[in-house]
Amino acid sequence: MAKIGFIGFGSMATLIATKMLEEKIASPEEIIIYSSSENEHLKKFYDEYPTSELAANEAEVFTKAEHSFICKLPLAVLPLVKDCAAVLTSERHVISIAAGVSTDDILDIVPSLQISKLIPSLTTAVGVGTTLISHSDKVSKNNRQWLEQTFESFGHVMTIREENIDIASDLTSSSPGIIAAIFEQFMEAALRRSSLSDVEVFQMINFALAGTSKLLVEEDYTFSGLIERVATKGGITAEGVELSHKELPAFFDELLNRTQDKYAISKQEIETQKRDLLS
Repeated sequence: MAKIGFIGFGSMATLIATKMLEEKIASPEEIIIYSSSENEHLKKFYDEYPTSELAANEAEVFTKAEHSFICKLPLAVLPLVKDCAAVLTSERHVISIAAGVSTDDILDIVPSLQISKLIPSLTTAVGVGTTLISHSDKVSKNNRQWLEQTFESFGHVMTIREENIDIASDLTSSSPGIIAAIFEQFMEAALRRSSLSDVEVFQMINFALAGTSKLLVEEDYTFSGLIERVATKGGITAEGVELSHKELPAFFDELLNRTQDKYAISKQEIETQKRDLLS
């Protein structure tokens, strides 16, 4: 029986494994998990799916699973693959979700491995959002298709060049948090200027966001087309649009500068770690 493995079992691994079971991509018996700690995510998942398999160590997952997801923090990835190099042979397909660790970094440690990189999004929990995928040249056609088709059942998949994955991650994986932070401030500004309650303002903004998304997706609007539709020249909405055009470019340039600087620091740490592992 072909198995799907998870090494590390935090919130994102739990989301992926649960969606696979809900979408009938795998049965509980086909899931094998290794986690260094019995956290609440693992306990809840295993309580619900007790026929899933708990591995004794990471190497057991790699050995038994046809596809193995590494769901660990970036600085834990390269030591893991080095420790398990003996079982990471050319027929293994490994998928890393760690930001800052490239497929080339992993191939420098285990050159024959079929390694894919995947950046999931929390929004796949509700069947929307975009999952980003990059494959190394060594990944077989069948393994590419399996990974892409699996995540198509969660929402939308984009296969991209790995050189673009950091900026793309900001637009997919990070954007729900950034959007929430922006509209939280919109909510606070409205509360300062009215007697509306938190619940009332949140509901207004929440449904406005949901409706805007539906218009963009289902009615095929572009951003500029939607602005043109609702912002009458000289009207109230146009004032907000004009201010956004004036003030927001600098904000978003600085936002991307900060996130890209953070990626650069992470990559520098990974590069230093890799030199130590290979020395």
